[in-house]
Amino acid sequence: MKEELSEFYDIFTGTKKDIESFMGMLDPVINNAKDDHERLYYHHIYEEEEQRLSRLAEMIPLIETFQAGKGGDFSPSNNTFNRLLQELNLEKFGLHNFVEHLDLALFQFKDAERQAKLSEMRGANHKSYQFVKEKLAGINERFDTGYSDPHAHHDEHGDHLDHHVHAAPAQPAKPAKAKRSFTVGSLISK
Repeated sequence: MKEELSEFYDIFTGTKKDIESFMGMLDPVINNAKDDHERLYYHHIYEEEEQRLSRLAEMIPLIETFQAGKGGDFSPSNNTFNRLLQELNLEKFGLHNFVEHLDLALFQFKDAERQAKLSEMRGANHKSYQFVKEKLAGINERFDTGYSDPHAHHDEHGDHLDHHVHAAPAQPAKPAKAKRSFTVGSLISK
């Protein structure tokens, strides 16, 4: 688990820098929007990433706590470990959403400089998302508490993202609703 935490730490600190860079791109667009639709569109994306930065500001120190050997055992009976698993699973979805935000920005920002920067960030974060998704599937299997993901989500190919999300033992599982959801990626590939 220590090796995975080291990899997650690198991914999420890198993603944090990319989010800050992306938000820096959005700031002037929001401030100079030609109409309310454009302003609201980019402001909505900005706020989602701002909320994600807040979550990362809590999760990264939590990873550091375990890296320093101060988080306790890697066991479902450890509440701090359960919290870490919840945060990691949530951030897997955050990575997926960030990749979609970058996809949307690539449709809008056509200048070479922003296209290059956005493409680079998109590639790195998509790779990170795939890695985190795979690693968390293994971790969730190893530490399975039997809880299902109440927010079943599909990635850009319609694949189920996660079969188990670890919740604190006191939380009951909620049944997943069967519905087809579309993502930017799924719509692009059609």
